[in-house]
Amino acid sequence: MTHILGSKRDFLDWNDEDAMEFLEIIKDIADHPEFRKLEQFTHHLHTNRYQHCLNVSWYTYLWAKKLGLNYKEAARGALLHDFFLYDYRSNPPIKGNHNEIHPIAAFTNAEKYFEVTDIMRDCILRHMWPNTSASPETREGYLVSVADKYCAGIEVGSKSYYAIYPVLKQIYEMIEEGLN
Repeated sequence: MTHILGSKRDFLDWNDEDAMEFLEIIKDIADHPEFRKLEQFTHHLHTNRYQHCLNVSWYTYLWAKKLGLNYKEAARGALLHDFFLYDYRSNPPIKGNHNEIHPIAAFTNAEKYFEVTDIMRDCILRHMWPNTSASPETREGYLVSVADKYCAGIEVGSKSYYAIYPVLKQIYEMIEEGLN
């Protein structure tokens, strides 16, 4: 855990105060043996689910801190947003729409192993918006949803990023309208 995709920063730079604070906030989750199992699952073609969760958590942390939000709970909720331990393409535990099922599985695992606050709950359960009808109830939840799509674009590749940018712009405009 020394690099975040799309970022020039790494977590071995002890002079990077944000990186050190971020690691302190998420360390207990990131090092937990059950959470580390996410390394076994491919996610977005070129990464694993563990790395994806770190990516989403890092960007959520930075953006939430800059916006004066609860960046600690946002980073922890973002880290846990895809904490489901199955291959959704071949072995889902429940039949149905993956976009709606996996946040519930992730939340169930999060509660089983960690203390989950209301903000974290919102970040986990509603991160698939706008692909699902349930929109986040907190600003932190909206950030996780946007960070998830942003990171997915980076992880799949630059061509995908440019394809998703108009969607991200539309989501941002919807957030602005809904929060004002």
